[in-house]
Amino acid sequence: MERQPLSRRQFATTAAALTAVGLAGCSDDDGDDENGDDETFETDDPGALTLFFETEDGEPVSTGFSVLIEHEEEDYSSTYAEGIEDGELADINLIHEGEYTITVESEDGEFDDVEETVTLEEDDDEEETLVLEGATPDSELEDEEEPGDEDGEEEADDEEGETDDENGEADDEDEADDENDE
Repeated sequence: MERQPLSRRQFATTAAALTAVGLAGCSDDDGDDENGDDETFETDDPGALTLFFETEDGEPVSTGFSVLIEHEEEDYSSTYAEGIEDGELADINLIHEGEYTITVESEDGEFDDVEETVTLEEDDDEEETLVLEGATPDSELEDEEEPGDEDGEEEADDEEGETDDENGEADDEDEADDENDE
């Protein structure tokens, strides 16, 4: 048997096919990067975190600050400024186990930043109390709102006075009519 030489077309087609097969083998990636880490996004199942904010006297604080929660190993962070009621930010569901840094920053410089570290383990709920020295407690904010309510009551009293005056005038007119009838 004699071998026949390949034409240019046959040679180019064969070379292209072998190159494609070779590259296909190199690009067969099963999702691992060069460190062996899986590229898919996986979360852990840590328990819920509940934070309590209070003054040095133990009174709840719910406004005037923001909360930054960071997990540096996982490059994760979340900020909260709303949803804090009676000094409690409840059931914060985070996606990774491990150590979190919690930073509380005053919005108006009322108190120095507070930083705490908490570790979340699988399915274990954690509670952390942060003391905000110099912060305005909720009870003082409620006291400030009450005078506004009293103003509303005073306005209602004034309106009642006007009604009394109108009734009084009507009574005077009725009396005048009675006198004219006689």
